[in-house]
Amino acid sequence: MKANIKNILVLIAIVLFNGTALGEEVQQDSVIYSRSCSFEESIDILGFEKRLKDKNELYIVRNNTNHTITLIKLRVFYKTTNDEMLDYRDVTLSGELLPQTTKQFEVVSFDKGKRYYYHKSPDQNPKLEGYPFKITYELIRYDVAVVK
Repeated sequence: MKANIKNILVLIAIVLFNGTALGEEVQQDSVIYSRSCSFEESIDILGFEKRLKDKNELYIVRNNTNHTITLIKLRVFYKTTNDEMLDYRDVTLSGELLPQTTKQFEVVSFDKGKRYYYHKSPDQNPKLEGYPFKITYELIRYDVAVVK
């Protein structure tokens, strides 16, 4: 009986120390990061807002990965409602975005003269003179936080 208890205790110690028993090899995880979806599907813009007199643009962004993201870089194309190009620029959204969550980011607008408004933005005063626009975007980069 004492021998069985001793063998069981040794076996428990091996499992606790190595994470395995009976000579099985402990498999080391050599990959720090792996994608849970394709690069293009990793980030979505669920909403965007820029009213005529706003100096900032609001992006509502969703992280579709299983990793915490700390920076997103987008190439944003500003177009008329007839798809004519107005401008484009690279926009950096900086801040922690947890896995499978959505967050709002605010950045200074491309529209320095406050002449344009996003065509779907709420509460537009029809008496104000301005030009509607829409956006498209390409995901250029996102940074993943490596945490313990």
